[in-house]
Amino acid sequence: MKRVAVIVNDTKSGAGELAEEVCLRLKSAGINPVIIMEDRDSPTEGGQIYSCCEEVIRCEALIAIGGDGTILGAARMVLPYDIPVLGINAGRLGFLAGLERYEIDKMSRLSTGEYTLAHRMLLEVKVHQGKQLLCEQLCINDAVVSRYATSRLMEIPVACDGHTLNYHGDGVIFSTPTGSTAYGFSAGGPVVDPRLETITLTPICNHRLFNRSIMFAPEAQFKAGIPHEGMALTYDGEPPFMLSRGQTVTVRRAEQSVRFIQLKKQSFLDILNKKLISK
Repeated sequence: MKRVAVIVNDTKSGAGELAEEVCLRLKSAGINPVIIMEDRDSPTEGGQIYSCCEEVIRCEALIAIGGDGTILGAARMVLPYDIPVLGINAGRLGFLAGLERYEIDKMSRLSTGEYTLAHRMLLEVKVHQGKQLLCEQLCINDAVVSRYATSRLMEIPVACDGHTLNYHGDGVIFSTPTGSTAYGFSAGGPVVDPRLETITLTPICNHRLFNRSIMFAPEAQFKAGIPHEGMALTYDGEPPFMLSRGQTVTVRRAEQSVRFIQLKKQSFLDILNKKLISK
């Protein structure tokens, strides 16, 4: 690699200083760092500062320095360009991070090709009003259909393979294996090895005796009905898309995937033990 974009969440403690060190190490390895920041006045040494995505698409990879939200947002930004992402954890958990802040000496492997690419499946989510397409998004973690700004429970019928599951509660979560440690985990869903390809459907506070998650084959396709006002679609924690009665939300596996750079050998159980079990 010769040109790598670097995006920094400078609200994280020490992230600015970490970004400077990352840029210096990239330059010493013969890689040109391109800093992507919203504020052009932010002082970051070692690389030129840009604020437009047009510079990112000229790079061979994107390094995101921050927490899972920063890494997720950076990965979403480059989805249309199939640019691989390396996350460096400057947050709390950092499930999506490929390196911790004390491991940045391993970045020299980017110039020598000593890394692998982990392909993660995505979800394709669409909102229709009849035949009219209102919204279309790709999701790395999850798509959530839930109540919004109302305290009453919602009825959500979810059709799949000719059958309908009727949920009555706060909403439902459609998760990728990557997103199984995100909102779905908090709602009681299973932790899924990201090497698998499956779609997990998890109810949120379902007011029925059956409130378990269901794991489906990646070929499964879902259609969630919207029988009430006051509901919204949220994908990967982005701002909600407000839904109206009579609309439908369809969810299926996307044709493309997202690629994360791995510079070290680390099993899924290693990550779980470090991030969740041992803490």
